[in-house]
Amino acid sequence: MQFGLEWHIPRRVLVLTVSGDVSLEELAQFNKAMLSHLEQGIPPVHLVSIGDNIRRVPTSIMLIKQTVTYLQHPNMGWTIIVQEKANPLTGFMVSVAAQATGMKMRQVKNASDGLETLARLDHSIAFPVSSV
Repeated sequence: MQFGLEWHIPRRVLVLTVSGDVSLEELAQFNKAMLSHLEQGIPPVHLVSIGDNIRRVPTSIMLIKQTVTYLQHPNMGWTIIVQEKANPLTGFMVSVAAQATGMKMRQVKNASDGLETLARLDHSIAFPVSSV
């Protein structure tokens, strides 16, 4: 898995770009990076996740829940999942993981829709927001 994690709106909105196969070890690396960003952020800190060509994902919901501890961080806000090319398995796993972890999540088709959705969910996000 390759991932990039950058502030889109400093200390408020993060953009994650991810591609390739996803392993639990890589999820742990991402989790560590997320925790660091959440500590630096101004709550609530939101995440826009843009997946491209994600082929394999871990299937054990319990292991995913144990690995992605950032979801329980008090600064964590909404997660917006962008899937331009919907992968049914990935979409299903994200939905199940969201339910299992209590993640506040929305799925959208593109990054623009994701940012608009986020602005509707949190009115404190200043617009205009440049495209991702």
